[in-house]
Amino acid sequence: MKTDEELVCERTLKYFLGIAGRKWVVSYQWIIQSFKEGRILDEENFEVKGDVINGRNHQGPKRARQSLSTVVRLFIYLLLCFFFFFSPPGHLEWIVELCGASVVKQLHLFTHKVVSVKGMLCLATDHSPSIQQKNNVAVVTREWVLDSVACFECQGLDAYLVSRD
Repeated sequence: MKTDEELVCERTLKYFLGIAGRKWVVSYQWIIQSFKEGRILDEENFEVKGDVINGRNHQGPKRARQSLSTVVRLFIYLLLCFFFFFSPPGHLEWIVELCGASVVKQLHLFTHKVVSVKGMLCLATDHSPSIQQKNNVAVVTREWVLDSVACFECQGLDAYLVSRD
C-alpha cells in the first residue's frame, strides 16, 4: 500500500479486501527495504496503522490479521441485503462475505430457518420507508460497512442510518 511516513493510507478496494481477508496490509516500503537489505524484513514494522477517513492509528488491519487465530468474524451472523450497486459490481458483497456476513439480493429470500442471525441490515443509497417498516430492518449507508471493515470493528448504527425524510 502507498502510505505516508506514519503508515497511514488512502482507502482502496485492495485495502478493504486485505483487511476483510485478514491478510498483512503493509506499506510498499516493506518491499523496497527488504530488497535493499537483501532479506525479507518483519512485516509488523511496515503494517498500515490507519487511514485518512477513520483515523491515523485505529489498527484495523492488525486487529483483523490477529483475529485469524481466534476465528473472529466481523459480521458473523449478520444478514445484509443490498439496495444499490457498488462499483465494481459484487466487490462490496465479497468484502462483507469475507467478514462472515450472509448476503441476500432480496429480503424475501431470507428465512430464519436457514440462517441464525443476530442482526439484519439493509444497505441503501436512499431511504424507502417501506423497506424499514415492511421488513422491520435498519437501513444504513454503505459507509457503515466500509468504516466497520477499515477499523475491523462494527460501528454504531446511529450515524449511518438512512434518513426517514
